[in-house]
Amino acid sequence: MELTDHTYRGLTRSLCPGCLKLVDAKIITRGKRVYFRKRCPDCGSRDDFVCSDVDFYDRFELALPGKVPPKRFAAIDKGCPFDCGLCPDHEQHTCVALIELTDSCNLSCPMCFASSLPGGKHRSLDEILRCLDRLVEAEGRPEVVQLSGGEPTLHPDLLRIVDEAYRRPIDYVLINTNGLRLASDGELVERLAAYRDRLEIFLQFDGFDDEVYRRLRGEPLLDRKLRAIERVTAAGLNVTLAVTLQGGVNEQEIGPIVEFASRTPGITSINFQPATYSGRCELPETLEQRVTFPDVVRAAVAAVPGMRIDDFLPLPCAHPNCHFIALAYRGSGGLVPLSQLFDLTAHHDLLANGIAFTRDRAKRLAAVYAARTGCGCDDPSASASAVRASFDPRGAELLERIFAGSMGARDFLRLTITSFLDVYNFDVRRVMKCCTHHVLPSGHVIPFCAYNVLYREGHVALPKLVEAIGSEVARTADIGADDAEEKGSAAGV
Repeated sequence: MELTDHTYRGLTRSLCPGCLKLVDAKIITRGKRVYFRKRCPDCGSRDDFVCSDVDFYDRFELALPGKVPPKRFAAIDKGCPFDCGLCPDHEQHTCVALIELTDSCNLSCPMCFASSLPGGKHRSLDEILRCLDRLVEAEGRPEVVQLSGGEPTLHPDLLRIVDEAYRRPIDYVLINTNGLRLASDGELVERLAAYRDRLEIFLQFDGFDDEVYRRLRGEPLLDRKLRAIERVTAAGLNVTLAVTLQGGVNEQEIGPIVEFASRTPGITSINFQPATYSGRCELPETLEQRVTFPDVVRAAVAAVPGMRIDDFLPLPCAHPNCHFIALAYRGSGGLVPLSQLFDLTAHHDLLANGIAFTRDRAKRLAAVYAARTGCGCDDPSASASAVRASFDPRGAELLERIFAGSMGARDFLRLTITSFLDVYNFDVRRVMKCCTHHVLPSGHVIPFCAYNVLYREGHVALPKLVEAIGSEVARTADIGADDAEEKGSAAGV
């Protein structure tokens, strides 16, 4: 009896790249490689490459119940992903909210999935304030809002917008920027530095070779990127390096970027983002060249002495195929992955439903870990020698500093990998558990990838909004799709 050329792993729903119809997709593997086998009644069958190693795929062993959004604003009608607002079927609150300030950009990157260009339209201050208020209404106390674009530093009201975000109960503000204005405008950097306690710079940085920038961004940018990092960190602002990874272009930059960040205290995080094929970002010669989680993890591990593959874990609050995370302490002897000091697999609930690893979160992790393990190291009367005797010396150093309250963001380096969706790897399971959401002036709150693939260009109309109390839909409001934006502006998470 003949065997299939693959192993069946499950079923999801995805998109037909030809017509954008929602179709069934078998999850199959050939060897270690994962594919979606799609059958569209109009366009036929196709296999789309999804992941290079099945051992990194669908790791549900760390999955946890989602945190219910306090309010939702769309009813269930057509089903996921056509009722985004959020609807009552959505399984996670907003960990990171994106508000796009402008369509305009001072670059014309060939790989921009938002198709931003110079001369684009700025959103009005009133529209942006509506977004901030909607986010607070939806979340109560949002953790992170990312001001994006286009290029947000081009907006004439940027400082007023940051100030307005600070006036609201929002824990952290990120500015998602290419860094060009920060490299040249010292006054802007100094004025932003006044907000340094709750403000972070999310800086696009793709490597140390100007040929990489020519291919991904359209021009050589390395000197200006390094100048922006130097200027911003010297002003006391922390930086996340946002690294777009394109197959055949800059995978070789992963290790050098990790090494650079590890010796630059003001860089507190790296977010690796394998390219998503939408907007102006064209497919490589073959989809098989797509960079996926395993490729990034292996390159990062090779760059950090002592780091292991299992130091990277799926972020518990999202779908396991959306984000991987590794947290490292900048110890006296170099980077020390927290998973080698604490059993994060057993205590992964302490990392769920949020993304920022703050001093308070570090203290909660250490305190709960101490209570669960019975080490006594959270007892104020415990001597330093007793603490050191209970742990690996690297862990003792960390715990002493945590309980002494002397830890800060620059004592850690967070490595994250975010796998965005396009028409090829679109997965309704992931959309339903998404925790990164666009907030629109219309009042819609939409999962990041659903917005970029379906709503941004108007392929799908925005649903009517409803007035919601808790997670229960109360009644249909007078806000309809006719009043809503059919098309957003640019993005750059």
